[in-house]
Amino acid sequence: MSSEYSCPFDDLLTLDFETTCEEGVFDHPVEIIQMSVVVLNITDKLIREDVVFNKLVKPVVNQKLSQYCIELTGIQQDAVDKADIFSVVYQQFLEWLKKHNLDERKFAFACDGRQDMWRLAQYQFLLIKENFPAIFRQWININRIFQDIAKEKYLSIAGRSNLEKMSNFFEIKFEGHAHNAMGDVKFLAQVAKKILDTGRFVTVNETLNCISGWRNVPENIDPNWKSDMHKTHKIIARALPLVSVVRRRAYDPAEDYGICLFCKKSTIDICVGRVHKQYPADMYSQIKDPSDFATVAGLKRD
Repeated sequence: MSSEYSCPFDDLLTLDFETTCEEGVFDHPVEIIQMSVVVLNITDKLIREDVVFNKLVKPVVNQKLSQYCIELTGIQQDAVDKADIFSVVYQQFLEWLKKHNLDERKFAFACDGRQDMWRLAQYQFLLIKENFPAIFRQWININRIFQDIAKEKYLSIAGRSNLEKMSNFFEIKFEGHAHNAMGDVKFLAQVAKKILDTGRFVTVNETLNCISGWRNVPENIDPNWKSDMHKTHKIIARALPLVSVVRRRAYDPAEDYGICLFCKKSTIDICVGRVHKQYPADMYSQIKDPSDFATVAGLKRD
């Protein structure tokens, strides 16, 4: 086993968001209500239990949490009522990074999948009408690496969620409340460390781009799309300005940070995710019952 981790970053920051939700409502305009981050230092091969970010967030659009959301996350209504709104919490996060000398060009976020960046973070910045920051435009999809390691065994591994399957496969006990961001990121940090301990190379494997070829292909929309999670996500994938793509090229932290793979422009100043470069007019023309997700964020043009 190598004495050093095979990873081009100084640190990995496992990140997870929890959001507002309604049981069986897949077109829900999600708002972040918890943001949690745990640091895995690559040089010392150590999960930094002393460097943790965990903040609740007060929702603005749907201020009252559903009972389903409370039971799912363990987050109580009075707790979010006392919390700061997202724009304030995000600034607190940037200050936290600075306090702990965490350079955004020298670390990578590691997430359970693509949802946290592609859907949740992107949508939240649309809600607050701010440019999508470069810091969230690239990440390590831990589940993609996990599936590659497990290969044909993946489907037969016990567990309903990605985290449950990881727990059983890597023999790492999940501690804490399921669907609570703090418990999720602590667990993901252990999984990331376990993967790195095997000597596997770990780097950015997904990014957000302004254009993707598959979105140019028209799609016939099922009239009952709102009742099916997967069909709803197809709508959301076309409604959001930025699209999640698997990165095939090697990622160079010095050269590739903040650069859109499609337009090759800076995501800091130019390609900021506010302009929809593949506006899905054909999709909206087929939708008879308007999308709440798209409407609340102002994604549909008049």
